[in-house]
Amino acid sequence: MDFLRVALLCTFFCFAQVWSLPINCVLRKDLMKGSYTLLETAGGLFPMQCLEEKVAIPFPQNAFKSENTDQVTGVEKAVYQTLENIDALFENSSDPHQWDEEKWNDFRGLVYRQIVESKCIMNKSEAAQDFPSREASLKVYFETISSTLKEKDFSYCAWEIVRNEILHTLKFILDETMLFKSSEF
Repeated sequence: MDFLRVALLCTFFCFAQVWSLPINCVLRKDLMKGSYTLLETAGGLFPMQCLEEKVAIPFPQNAFKSENTDQVTGVEKAVYQTLENIDALFENSSDPHQWDEEKWNDFRGLVYRQIVESKCIMNKSEAAQDFPSREASLKVYFETISSTLKEKDFSYCAWEIVRNEILHTLKFILDETMLFKSSEF
């Protein structure tokens, strides 16, 4: 009798998992906007005492730009890769203790959720021949961010520089890519 209950429960949970998987393979503007808002409010305005430590990190606009609809898959992959880079950047570092811990954890959870829900984007193959160049630009960008954090010994100002860069990146994705320009959430 117990075996039957376990078997039925396993079957139920298996079907529940399969039916709960996302059907569409898209990036969601509401989740991206939520990520931006959480990170923005987790730390407030850029601190005045950190202005002298701010470094110029070249932003890879070309990774998110598209000339036509044929390049949308490359942009989608670049956005997905950006989410993975953000997650990896924060996963391999100690948490910034000055930020609102609840918002920080919610931000990290939302980034991870977007990665899980849009993983299928990396399986798209149509018209994504330009993705390797986008990926290379993103790699250099996030390596620079990571090295800035390490060079400044994970200080408060280093974290603020990183947060400022990530906010700029998310804002650009929301406002300037073809993915979200015409969509409302």
